[in-house]
Amino acid sequence: MNQFDSIKREVNNSLERHHIACGSHLLVAVSGGVDSMVLLRALCDLAEDYSLQLSAVHLDHMYRADAAIADAALVRSYCRALGVRCHVYRRPVARLAEQSGCGFEAEARRLRYRLFTALQYALAADYIVTAHHRDDLAESVLMHIIRGSGIDGLIGIEGLSGTLLRPLLTVSKTALLDAAALADIPYHHDVSNDDATFFRNKVRNQLIPELTKAYNRSVVEHLAQLSDILQSERDYLRRDTEQFYGQVFDAAENALSIERFCSAHVARRRRLLRYLYEVLTGTVVDLTFKHVVQLDRWLLTGGVNTRQILLGLHFFKDRQFVRVVKCVAAEVERSAVRLQMGQNELRDYGLTVIVSESPIEQLAPKCRPLFLPTDTFAAGLVIRTRRPGDFMRLKGMNGKSKSLKKILNEASIAIGARAQLAFLASASEVFWGHGLRPSLYREQPSAADHSLLYVYIINSA
Repeated sequence: MNQFDSIKREVNNSLERHHIACGSHLLVAVSGGVDSMVLLRALCDLAEDYSLQLSAVHLDHMYRADAAIADAALVRSYCRALGVRCHVYRRPVARLAEQSGCGFEAEARRLRYRLFTALQYALAADYIVTAHHRDDLAESVLMHIIRGSGIDGLIGIEGLSGTLLRPLLTVSKTALLDAAALADIPYHHDVSNDDATFFRNKVRNQLIPELTKAYNRSVVEHLAQLSDILQSERDYLRRDTEQFYGQVFDAAENALSIERFCSAHVARRRRLLRYLYEVLTGTVVDLTFKHVVQLDRWLLTGGVNTRQILLGLHFFKDRQFVRVVKCVAAEVERSAVRLQMGQNELRDYGLTVIVSESPIEQLAPKCRPLFLPTDTFAAGLVIRTRRPGDFMRLKGMNGKSKSLKKILNEASIAIGARAQLAFLASASEVFWGHGLRPSLYREQPSAADHSLLYVYIINSA
């Protein structure tokens, strides 16, 4: 078996391993380099056996002037010879990278996959196929080691990720070059791959050759083997994390059991927090190891009724649970309602509030009123949620004021629940709060007192 036949066998094995169905439509990314040109030819040779429909896509990054135009022409010509429909696009990657503030490599990758995904949708293709090979895989693993990645990052590149298929990950660069020569497959060398300003090129052209020469001739194979080992480990650990998530997190209440979480091994806790963040936000792109360690430490040692904010998620800790919300309390605060004389129906708060200048005898058996000075009504008597600077004068404290925050803490009311509590207030003074100790305004005034308001609050929820 010659080298090209060996590569076709590896591609065939990949199609079977990933259960690519007969009749699938594959959109092949073709740059004009040896990797993608060999892949395209191998897929064409296998197309009849699998009844594959093939399309090709090429993106000119407008970075290498005439060389880039020649690459596009070569891809068109070879696709025509193979009978494959070809789609060619041009994008000014360098200018777009400067505008976005991203590096050239990151912007190029973002543009490529955005374009490929859009074309996949337009063509109703089943998979996008790229020509990443074993050397690319080794480079990615090594780059992630240098960056301090965890297990997920150290896997590097996967053979199948969603609808992105990479069938050459078991094939070396040398084998691809030999196959191209043997099968007379045309290709161009991309001189941008020699540009040492790019991190990947430094790893490819400097670090890996030095490691191979001075430390281990099989370093590429061993890095690829590490990726394979870690994929199995990752899959096992992810299943364990999903089970742990079901044991400690109530998705209906967005509440994490503190006792169950804290009794687990640190590795399970950290993986759980990463998984929880992914479930709630849909991504872990911005989540770092430092974030996870900080949140884990707070969950273990943070006090009751404290909070942590992490990349848009807000964690509120009470005695038994940590509740997680995606917005700050101010964003869910309900509007203040100014009370009128007489009966006020406050459906948003589930309350009926009656304001009267005289006692209402028929309410006395079931609802004790608040006795407020009449000037509070003129100043604006409202039902609202809490605000900074709020205070109360509690019954039995001889008229001394106490911050509402301290009162809520003493009442062990979870931070996550505080934003929805209803309070009767005027300016910054709170006269009544749901579930709180009574204020001095619950005390019956002496006979000498007059000009009072009688405020009756009835829970109508």
